[in-house]
Amino acid sequence: MKHNYQLDAMRAIAALAIIAYHYTLFPCGWIGVQFFFVLSGFLISGIIIKNKKALPSKQTGAFFKDFYKRRVLRLFPLYFGYIGILALFNFFAGKPEAFDKEWPWLVTYSLNFRWLYQDYSFHMVYGHLWSLALEWQFYLIWPFFLWFVPQKRITPILLCLLPLSMLIRVLGYSVNEHLPYLVGYNGGATAKALAAYVLPFSHIDAFVFGALLCKVKVRRFLSRPQVIYSSMAMVVVTGLLLVALIPTYNLGAIGWPSNLPKAYQWIWGYSLLNFISAAIIAGIIEKGRARVLALSRSSLLQYLGKISYGIYVYHPIVIFGMLNVRNKVPQFTGKVIVELIIVISITIVIAHLSYEYFEKRFLTKRKPQPATNEFKPQVNKVPAERLTLELQEANN
Repeated sequence: MKHNYQLDAMRAIAALAIIAYHYTLFPCGWIGVQFFFVLSGFLISGIIIKNKKALPSKQTGAFFKDFYKRRVLRLFPLYFGYIGILALFNFFAGKPEAFDKEWPWLVTYSLNFRWLYQDYSFHMVYGHLWSLALEWQFYLIWPFFLWFVPQKRITPILLCLLPLSMLIRVLGYSVNEHLPYLVGYNGGATAKALAAYVLPFSHIDAFVFGALLCKVKVRRFLSRPQVIYSSMAMVVVTGLLLVALIPTYNLGAIGWPSNLPKAYQWIWGYSLLNFISAAIIAGIIEKGRARVLALSRSSLLQYLGKISYGIYVYHPIVIFGMLNVRNKVPQFTGKVIVELIIVISITIVIAHLSYEYFEKRFLTKRKPQPATNEFKPQVNKVPAERLTLELQEANN
């Protein structure tokens, strides 16, 4: 089985939706982050589960050493390189203003926790890195969880984690609401619901749905067009009902605003969005007949998905630059749309150059090394599906 380029296209769509959201033109575009969480859960879980079956227990240490080496080489160079760029801007231009205060949270992959503090100094050029911090926190725990849970109990435990994740969101909400130094204390509904959005424990169900996709029966069920369309319809109908019932909900977000602050949406809403993301991924893998997936065949989107990590990391600094020059251009019809197109175009160019001339230098070091006495993968015994998961993980 070869690399699934259609999943790359879905990465691109998610990344572009996030850019439009940050440019305030697509209020529900933040949902793209949920798709990334579920996709990461699928790719990482698949690698762990397949290697767990294929490798003898005595190779566990060597496997995890190689696994984290590959993760570090994929994630760290761009992440810390971007932080280095921000540090240079701060040193020479004094912007972003609060970088000298917030950098310890950035370099320790803990910005998502920092978001909850009342004295957090948000800036758009680094605020988006919370999601990368959350994913890394999962990478430190999730692989070991899957590896050491008995094979026969994985599915029942995963299913139990789905309702548990909702209970954890309730707990996080309660803590955020009652601790004086957190934003939820005497805060509004959006501030109180922030913990359910940024804490890693709150998104267990995203990684659970991803792990469940490793089971063929689950994928085949979720890939059915009726499942994909009915789940999408449920999201739209539910959102429209919330818009009709809640005055502060606007139609632009289709009833799915960031943080999901009202109607206890922060409890059940993420699970529904994760379910849809899983269904879309299943439909692509199983070559489902749902026509809504046809866009994923675009070669342009597939390439943009390949560099989507860079698109996500770099886009806020491009938006920040645009916001600082937009007022110098006279108003005209469709100006905001033109600005967004320019932002996307510049971001793509930067991400392309970053991928070709910076990130690739580290990706080439991830190629499989010749077998040694310490770690000898049993290639002949590994199912072909493992190769697909490893190739997808390379661009995750």
